Order: sequence, then C-alpha cells, then structure tokens
Amino acid sequence: MRGLQRLKKEWVKLYRNLREMLGIQNVQVSSDVRKKILGQLEASISVEKDRKVFPFRKIVIRLQPPTKSIAREFNAAFMENSLLKSDAFRMLKDARIQFPPDLEISLELQDRVEPGNEAFESTRLYEMEFGEPVNTTRYEIPEILLEIIKGSAEQSVYRITKDRLLVGCLSKVQDREGRLVRINNVVFPDTGNEINATVGDMHARIWFDFKRQEYRVMDESSLYGTRIVREGHTIEVPPENPRGVGLRSGDEIYFGQACLRFRLMRNAGQGSGSSIEPAE
Repeated sequence: MRGLQRLKKEWVKLYRNLREMLGIQNVQVSSDVRKKILGQLEASISVEKDRKVFPFRKIVIRLQPPTKSIAREFNAAFMENSLLKSDAFRMLKDARIQFPPDLEISLELQDRVEPGNEAFESTRLYEMEFGEPVNTTRYEIPEILLEIIKGSAEQSVYRITKDRLLVGCLSKVQDREGRLVRINNVVFPDTGNEINATVGDMHARIWFDFKRQEYRVMDESSLYGTRIVREGHTIEVPPENPRGVGLRSGDEIYFGQACLRFRLMRNAGQGSGSSIEPAE
C-alpha cells in the first residue's frame, strides 16, 4: 500500500529525532507497535460491492507500556500531537477506504508500569477495541447534478456520485514545498474572470452525511465566503464550521460570486454501486 509505505518513511525520520530527544535505545518498540496497530486496522477492512469499507464507528487503542522509558516513548510517538490518530486516518484515505465521517479514534496510555520490568511481550504492549458497527448498506450515495450558472468552470455540468467534493480555483493545490495538499473536484480556474477571481484555491467542500442522509456544504475560511440561495432566501454558510449547512435539491450555492445549482438525482438508499472516492 503506497500510503503505508510513505508513512513508514516519515516515521523513520521521527524515530531518529526521538532517539536524540529521549536518549533511549528502544525507539524501535514504538515503531513495531505502530506497524501492528495499522496492520490490525487494515485487517478490519471489508470489501462489499467492489468497495473497501471500514465497518466501525469507534476505535479505542489502549497503549500498555511495561517500563517508564517505553511510557515516555509511547507518549512522544503516539499521544503528542495525535500522531497515531493522524496516521490511521491518513492510511484509510490513502487506501481509498470508505469510513464513517464521524469515525472516532481514541488513544489511552495506561499506567501499568512496573519498575525494573524489562522483560515484556510485544503482543501485550497494546490492545484495540472496535465498537459501534455500522450498517454498510447505508453507504449507497445519492447521485447529484451540479450545473454551473455563474462563473466559468472546467465543466458546465457535473454529474457525480461521491461522498465528498472539494471546490476551488485550482485543480491541484500544493504547499510552499511543492507537496500536494488536495485535488479539487469542481474547479473555477482563475483566468482573469472577475467572478472566478472570488473563488479561493481551497474554497469549500460538499459531502454526504451518512448519519443525516443528506448532502451538506462547508466553507473553508474563504475570502469571499459561501452562501446558499433557496426559494429567494439567502443562507450564509459559517466559515470553518465542520457541521456545515444541509442542502436541498434546487439550492443555488455561491462560492464568492461563482454559483452552481445543486440537484439531487437519486435518494439515499436507491444507489446502484456508487463510485466512492474519498476526498484528499
């Protein structure tokens, strides 16, 4: 898995830094534990209708360091900055695994250190608990039609069946070092058009909320904002609010001054093998 290989390379650098920072020689322990945890996570993935699905809504990872030095190592390698949690989500996304949008991954660093206990089994350094199984039949995603009515996009009409869509003025967004940050699905290229100039490179996202069984839109702190016009009334989409605002068929969505009309082509549960592609 390419995503997992990339993560391994990043962790090699991290472990070098940990050796210098913590002054311990057994940093390899956390590396082995991390590989096993991600491997167990990968082994829990199921394949249904040619889709890879993670069928749980909750994961609890209990780290069980047997010594104080390993406890410090686990804290630095897994708990600080939620590194292990970030790796787990990244692995699922890189492998294009469909997982619940409200998936919760909890880490617990248990205090069972026994002074002088240098003999331990690597298989007992952690335990994982998978909870709240989801009904994978709910992963059928309604088809939508997006019609561009203001501004100029790469396509005039988008007929899409995806759980998440990213909107912006660039096809590919990169950071200062040239690394890919995300790929936009709906692009209003900045080619001098005054309307398109109001669309940010990472302007907004539209996603299907499986729990609510509806599409929602979120503004990602764009300069010119995002709003919905519904039956003559304007609904502002709050910036950086992860809950977003629910969409109805026929809504007009404004990204700055650019606008598209959102139409629901198929109700939830009536899909036929949707082409799921998680957002970057």
